[in-house]
Amino acid sequence: MIMIPWKNKLSVRGPLISLISLILVAGFLTTNIVSYQISKQSLRTALIDNELPLTSNNIYSEIQRDLLQPIFVASLMANDTFVKEWLRDGEKNPEKIIRYLDQIHKKYGLFTSFLISDKTRNYYHFSDVTQVVSEDDPKDIWYFRVRTMKMPYEINVDFNAEQGNALTIFINHQIDDRNGKFLGITGVGLEFNTVANVVDRYEENFGRHVYFIDATGEILVRSGGTTITEGNIYSATGLSKIADAILTDEQGFFELERDGETILLNTRYIPELGWWVAVEQNEADALSAIRQGLITNTLIGLAVIAVTILIVTYTVNLFYARLEVMATTDELTGIASRQVFDLSLQQALKFRQRDGMPFSVILLDIDHFKRINDTLGHLEGDRVLQEIARVMGKIMRDSDILCRWGGEEFIVLARDCALDNAITIAEKAREVIETVALLTLPDGSRITVSAGVTEVRDNDDVDAVIRRADTALYQAKREGRNCVRKAA
Repeated sequence: MIMIPWKNKLSVRGPLISLISLILVAGFLTTNIVSYQISKQSLRTALIDNELPLTSNNIYSEIQRDLLQPIFVASLMANDTFVKEWLRDGEKNPEKIIRYLDQIHKKYGLFTSFLISDKTRNYYHFSDVTQVVSEDDPKDIWYFRVRTMKMPYEINVDFNAEQGNALTIFINHQIDDRNGKFLGITGVGLEFNTVANVVDRYEENFGRHVYFIDATGEILVRSGGTTITEGNIYSATGLSKIADAILTDEQGFFELERDGETILLNTRYIPELGWWVAVEQNEADALSAIRQGLITNTLIGLAVIAVTILIVTYTVNLFYARLEVMATTDELTGIASRQVFDLSLQQALKFRQRDGMPFSVILLDIDHFKRINDTLGHLEGDRVLQEIARVMGKIMRDSDILCRWGGEEFIVLARDCALDNAITIAEKAREVIETVALLTLPDGSRITVSAGVTEVRDNDDVDAVIRRADTALYQAKREGRNCVRKAA
């Protein structure tokens, strides 16, 4: 049986499967990319509107919380009756106030505690270091500033000369007697590492870089992972253009480029320190989880699409295979259909023009087939057609093509077969069908066939070959049936 050439199959199936694959891949990638862009924009909006401001607010709140207890302690010391009476009594027994300062230092876990008498200008320290402040000493200017403040206390960041010049957050509190007379200043200090620890914790927990900027733009403390190498924002890459805006806004958001990457920056002013806290987020780092999700989803999606395409390909091939069977096989007899014979004959004619090999066509018709249907019924008629197809299939050569031509007609394309050989094949088929007890009619007669045979000739086309075979068949019918005739 001749099948549809594979080239023709591909011409139909290939574009269909390619189109389905293109739609699946394009649809999936479009959806994935749109989803990524939406997620990216949502995350960016969340960073700008919520997370970065929240981080700076949390840092500010933690600093305020860390400063709250020292402010309370400084106020407690400034209003302590013992401190005031000791100052009024002429600062007798300095070891008493030093012991007092040491107890405050240990009880509240402070970095430093101190007291300065306005009368003697003596500076008392918990570590028993005592000195005198002077208006002529630049490092003591802070005392004379606090002495004239309207507010009872200040928070100041300075170097602690008594403790190795460590950077310290001081809470300096005025001491007044009951009449409002200024007696001196007492205070406590937090090691600046308290702020540095907050910075490091936020970098570790949130992957955000934090640093503090003073009013001159100096970067005073920064997290270890920050990419800023400069000491001042006016000279820092990406920050220099927005330095003025940072130092004039109490809270702001900025977007800058550094080393080819986009940096999102949120700043907030901390009035207690006179500093700005800056929180940076590398946009690429923030989007890394989304990008990884995009890659993972893409790989999974492409795998699913590949499986889907395999299933579609299998289904389409199965569907086309069934179509081919339906188009090329006679449903009742299981042999090739008329469409197959037409295609095979066209190909045979082309081959003959090329190589000159002979071939013949045999057209057979069941004699008095209508009588079978009328007397025994169509089911028996169908069985006769099936049996004849089976018998002829055994007789035909492997190279021959047997097809059902019409209702009770069969046609054979005998390749590499001259007319005489074709007549022999037709006679053999006729004899076998007559002798095999396919069916006995009511009048006792057997089933027989008539056949017309022709060999292809030069310049023949399909119609000419079929016409001659048909003419020979009608001749066999006219001459009594159950015989074979060749075309003239």
